[in-house]
Amino acid sequence: MEKKSSPLPNEILAEDVTQMSPNSSYDDLNDLTLIPNNNIHHQLEKVCTTKTEKYDMEHGGLEVVEPIQTNITMASVIELPDEHNAFYKGIPNGGYGWVVAIVGFLINFVMFGTASIWGVFSNAFATTVLKDKASTIELMGVGATLIVCLNVFTPLNPIMAPLGARPTMMIGSTLMALGIILAGFSTEVWHLYLSQGVLFGIGASIVYMSIVSVIPQWFTTRRGTAMGISSAGSGFGGLALSPMVSSLVEKYGLPWTYRIVGLMAFGIGMLASCLIRTRLPPGHVHQPKKSPIRLSLLKDVNFVIMLFGVVISLTGYLIPLFYMPKYCAAHGISAIQSSNIVGVACAMNAIGRLVLGYFADRIGRLNMYVMSSTFAGLMCMLLWPFAKTYETMMAFAVLFGFTCGIYYALAPPITAAVVGPDNISAGLSILFLASAISGTGPPIASAIQEATPGGGYLGVQMFSGSVYIFGSIICVALKLKMTGSLFSNM
Repeated sequence: MEKKSSPLPNEILAEDVTQMSPNSSYDDLNDLTLIPNNNIHHQLEKVCTTKTEKYDMEHGGLEVVEPIQTNITMASVIELPDEHNAFYKGIPNGGYGWVVAIVGFLINFVMFGTASIWGVFSNAFATTVLKDKASTIELMGVGATLIVCLNVFTPLNPIMAPLGARPTMMIGSTLMALGIILAGFSTEVWHLYLSQGVLFGIGASIVYMSIVSVIPQWFTTRRGTAMGISSAGSGFGGLALSPMVSSLVEKYGLPWTYRIVGLMAFGIGMLASCLIRTRLPPGHVHQPKKSPIRLSLLKDVNFVIMLFGVVISLTGYLIPLFYMPKYCAAHGISAIQSSNIVGVACAMNAIGRLVLGYFADRIGRLNMYVMSSTFAGLMCMLLWPFAKTYETMMAFAVLFGFTCGIYYALAPPITAAVVGPDNISAGLSILFLASAISGTGPPIASAIQEATPGGGYLGVQMFSGSVYIFGSIICVALKLKMTGSLFSNM
């Protein structure tokens, strides 16, 4: 038996079911009440019912079930927890979890900070070690390989899970640092593909998935704040590492710059590995390992449309970041100034994720994604072509940087809204793999530049902006298909 104090519209009190109709019944498995449909004869209507009391099998009588108010939504979880497991009632929602969030900040500082400033590294290679030995498209391919490996090797995490988070993170940090250090010994472009592309990319993927899976174990209502602290490391990493790398190259040369950055990455990675701590439920080791990928989700038309929209728009993300140093050099802006521009773009990226993510909860995540991606595309097409001085390039870095990384803030919750709570894990796994396609953006832009008369950048700028806007248009089509309205909150 159950009852409900304040039924919502279209809901019914369970204790009144039998009074309404002798044909009504309660489906305990799905928390649904079956009642006759007055509009359609000979059919039953399923009505949602919320339990507030349950029968105590041991002592008899009804026991009140107290509701727990939280801020958890479909977008906040990777796997739905077992509501009957007492372990989940003791989640600290803080405590040592804040240390884990700081660990995430440090990891993202090194990992995404190094990845996002590949343009600074490639420009240094193009003017020193690999001068006249590697084309722009070949150098941009290194950064693309890094991004592809970071996404493609995410399924390694479930395979390495039995080792534990700490050994897994140590392995990933070692591979990541080794990739950076070995890149300093590169004398041919294929050396970079193997070191900073493949080796660093695999290590970064292992480390990234480790920290992403651990932070949610410590939080419930403050999970968004913790993830925000962690992801902010990527922006501040780019802000700090970009001018640091330019200064080190100028003073000590490119090889020693890589060794210094690699040793720093190893030290931070080991520190983070020592501080990481998991909080897993009893018996998790004995749970069967399931594949994180379910290809059956690709039968969901809405999900496929969403993948096309977000991945196409993400293709334009890396192009300005990778091209800024080379573009600045072509217009007489010094290497130090160009590295400052890249750093500011990365910092604004981190700030934008937090600010836009906050407002997205109020106006709709897909709405914010469309507006931000469209704005980033317009900045590439309307402002970047006219930014030829340090001041105008800095303005472009601020405006573009604020909105360019919206994918990383909103794509996961949008995925959750499209596929539903039961398919979040599988949906995100497919999303990560599909996102590897976006790594082709910089090489395609390089090919466009080589085909442009005089090697100009207008084709690069138009391509970067157009993919942002085209992806946004696809997302608008998804919204119309799912809600039927252009102005709905989604």
